[in-house]
Amino acid sequence: MAARSEAIAAGDVLTLEYVKAMYGKFVSTMGESVHNREMVRPDWMHLIHAQAFALHCGRAYKAHQAGLDVVALKHTDELHVTGDWRRVFTEGRGVSELKVKQGDGKASGEYLVGKAGG
Repeated sequence: MAARSEAIAAGDVLTLEYVKAMYGKFVSTMGESVHNREMVRPDWMHLIHAQAFALHCGRAYKAHQAGLDVVALKHTDELHVTGDWRRVFTEGRGVSELKVKQGDGKASGEYLVGKAGG
């Protein structure tokens, strides 16, 4: 996590993306995988996944307790809520921070819930 934090602080996008990619590849192949026969540690994989899911559910609970409506939990890092999430969470790229995910075809990363066409 130190390399990731240092890359964020320095604005080093290359190192940040490398660390994210290597972590993702490590976690996804350390169990039963034909791509990684050197380190077969399903126990580690399950512990890391369990911790990620616990943190994810904890964020959803925190949002709910603060009065936000939880719309969806997706993957291991997407929390969809209604309301002003920035009053509950700190925005940023750090491990304990949240950011708006882009790439859903909507410029703002937001969508309507419970409305026609939403």
